[in-house]
Amino acid sequence: MNAFFCSMLAETTEPAAQADPTRLILEYVVYAAIIVVGIFILLLLRSKTRLPRHNELRKKLADLCSELASLRKTVEDGTLPRLKLTKAISGLIYRTDKLIYLTDRMAEKERDGEIASISTLLGQARNELAACRAGARAEQETDGAQAAQQRADEALALMDRVIARDARLKAESTKK
Repeated sequence: MNAFFCSMLAETTEPAAQADPTRLILEYVVYAAIIVVGIFILLLLRSKTRLPRHNELRKKLADLCSELASLRKTVEDGTLPRLKLTKAISGLIYRTDKLIYLTDRMAEKERDGEIASISTLLGQARNELAACRAGARAEQETDGAQAAQQRADEALALMDRVIARDARLKAESTKK
């Protein structure tokens, strides 16, 4: 009986089909294209989620400080209508939130207490701006804008000290 099944299996099995070279090349090209697209997507994700360098963060802080100074002047002059003023303050709160997030991540990654202090100062500036946005009286808005600008200036000064410390440490490490 076993011989019968073996002979039947031998008759029904066909020889392995020869692979067509063009089909094989086409499959490998498709696989390569999938891999290249995947690598491209990973590179894009990496560039979007990369933390800024200290100089880049300093530039972002300086931009925030200059915008806060112009906001304070605008609030003191009273030249902007209430709706546009609220919109401008909301935009600054959003930018401050982004900087708080970046400095928190940087402080956690680098385990740097001074960058964490920058994040705290920015949080205080954000709270002042939020109070300024919700305020109904002009003197509260002026005080809030001025306090937010002072906190942002302190954060910028602290970032300058961090950059100076980094330069000093780099110079010491190259001497050794």
